[in-house]
Amino acid sequence: MAGEEKTEKATPKKRKDAREKEGNVLQSKEINTAVSVLGIFLALMLFAQFMFTQLQNAVRYFLTDVGAEKTVNNEFFTQITINAVKYCVLIVGPVLLAAILLGTLPTIVQTKGLFTMKPLRPKFSKLNPLTGIKRLFSIQSAVNVLKGIIEIIVVCIIVYTRIMGIMPLIKKLPQMEPIQAVAFIASNTMSIVLTISMIFAFIAAGDYIFQWWQYEKKLRMSKQEIKDEYKQIEGDPLIKSKIKQKQREIAQNRMMQDVPGSDVVVRNPTHYAVALKYDTGATFSAPKVVAKGQDAIALKIIEIAEENGVPVTEDRPLARALHDAVKVGGEIPHSLYTAVASIFAELEDIKKKIDKKIEIMSR
Repeated sequence: MAGEEKTEKATPKKRKDAREKEGNVLQSKEINTAVSVLGIFLALMLFAQFMFTQLQNAVRYFLTDVGAEKTVNNEFFTQITINAVKYCVLIVGPVLLAAILLGTLPTIVQTKGLFTMKPLRPKFSKLNPLTGIKRLFSIQSAVNVLKGIIEIIVVCIIVYTRIMGIMPLIKKLPQMEPIQAVAFIASNTMSIVLTISMIFAFIAAGDYIFQWWQYEKKLRMSKQEIKDEYKQIEGDPLIKSKIKQKQREIAQNRMMQDVPGSDVVVRNPTHYAVALKYDTGATFSAPKVVAKGQDAIALKIIEIAEENGVPVTEDRPLARALHDAVKVGGEIPHSLYTAVASIFAELEDIKKKIDKKIEIMSR
């Protein structure tokens, strides 16, 4: 039913399809932002001394070595270009590498390594103005706006409080040595960034919980959808019933084809019929049930046996016991050896008597 309320949790198949077919996974962009900002500034702290040293080397090179009297030719310009690229990589490389790694790592962790282009495929439903308006005034949009406002307020408060706290020292910056001034600015900037990053981490945790709730809500299923999915997995009961019926018919036809080759049919007298075959050439083998059935099938087995000259004997307890205890193609159990052996012995005696009469008559 189209309007049925979705109150049930998503099934494993629904989650798998959402992930693999639609590229729909749980992730929070705020986590990416918090990790990236914190990681980049931590990288700055770790590599600050190295980067500053390389910056000094670059300044020294371009102000002294390049300014020295040298022959200006292609080799000279090539060397300058190589050194410029080298210093750029050494100065910016550590932070750039950290930005790339920390920009992709949270996404890989949250998506568990899923890579798909399906979310980037154009959807014409997004061009619908009504859908756009609905999305604009959705809970997700409201939460995004609220997050943005909170983040701006938090950043402004932290920056303002920190700057006002060190304002007397900021006024003395012109009196400091350049190195001291840079160190002072870098230290306080890092302190502000770390504080902001910790606040962002709490916001990211809250956003992840909200995204999880939204994700689970989006994946919810109605009871009818669960039933339909079960039918798809297990098969429609009507179709399964028809398949089983067809399988029974095929097995029955194959079974009927084995009746003419059987040695004896045990009946009861019309309700049960079991066709037995004994391979005397096989070692340590017992008679096998090649066909069995009840009512109409039993009558059909008897009919085919009589048409093909297969002996039919009536033994009500034995017919019922064989029908219940042995599957088609299976050997009879030890408990029925004596009863079945007596039937085969009786048939052998009858056969011998018939052979003897035929022999007398032929003289």
